[in-house]
Formats: sequence, C-alpha cells, structure tokens
Amino acid sequence: MGTINRDWHQDHRMPAKPSEDERGQWHWAHQEHCGCRAPSAKEQALIDQWRATHAEPR
Repeated sequence: MGTINRDWHQDHRMPAKPSEDERGQWHWAHQEHCGCRAPSAKEQALIDQWRATHAEPR
C-alpha cells in the first residue's frame, strides 16, 4: 500500500449516514483509485457485496 492520496480523499468524502450500498461503493472506489491502505475484512465484505450487485462504474 502507498501513502494517502489527499486529493482523492478531499474530493471523495463518505456521505453522512451512508447506506450499506453507499459504503460499499465508496470503499470500492477507494480501493480502485486511492490505494493508501488495504480494506479491513468488514470493508472487503462490503466491496464484494457491492461488486456482486452492481456493474462497475465507468
């Protein structure tokens, strides 16, 4: 993993009181575009669930 991508984090804030779907999408995008750290097991489960029910955004 690398260092924190401050610009990405500033431009992609987690919504206030996110739904599980919003959290899954945010963590997916974070994993794909930032890469500052590995997701926790709980976060990875959300990512996997989100990927299984959504087409990847363009």
